[in-house]
Amino acid sequence: MMLGLADAAAIRAAWARLMDNVAAHSPGLVLDGVLVEAMAPRGVELVLGARRDPHWGPVVLVGIGGIAIEALGDVRLLPCDLAAADIVAELRLLRAARLLEGFRGMKAVNLDAVAAAVGAVGRLMLGRPEIAEIDINPLLATDAGVLALDALIVGS
Repeated sequence: MMLGLADAAAIRAAWARLMDNVAAHSPGLVLDGVLVEAMAPRGVELVLGARRDPHWGPVVLVGIGGIAIEALGDVRLLPCDLAAADIVAELRLLRAARLLEGFRGMKAVNLDAVAAAVGAVGRLMLGRPEIAEIDINPLLATDAGVLALDALIVGS
C-alpha cells in the first residue's frame, strides 16, 4: 500500500516501485492493474446498517463505527421510516455524540447529511424486500457530508 501520492509523478514512481517489488517477490506474476483512490479526509467514522429482523421487520442501525463499534457498541436502532429531524435527535443521544459536534479542533459533522444517508438506507430497505441486510462501516462523516468507505449489501 502506498499512501500520500501527491501528483502524477509520485503515482508513476509508486507504480515502478510496485512492479519492482512484484518482480522481486513473485517473478512471472503479471498484474493487470492496480487500484488508485483518493485519500479520505479526516472525519468521524460511523456505522450505518440495516437488516430484516424476524420480529420487528426492517430496522436501521447507526452509531460510532470503525473499530470503535466493537469496543463501544455506541449505536441506535431505528425504524426505517424515521424523519430526518428524528434521526438527528437520535444521533445526539449517542454516548460519543460530542465527536459529532466538533472535538479537539475538528469541525462539526454535517448531521443533516448523516440523517439523509440513514433515511436513504431505510427507504432502500422498505422498497427492496430482496435486500436482507446492509452494512456500511465506516461511513465517514465530515462537515461537508458523508462518504461510504466500505459497504456490503446482502440479498435474501
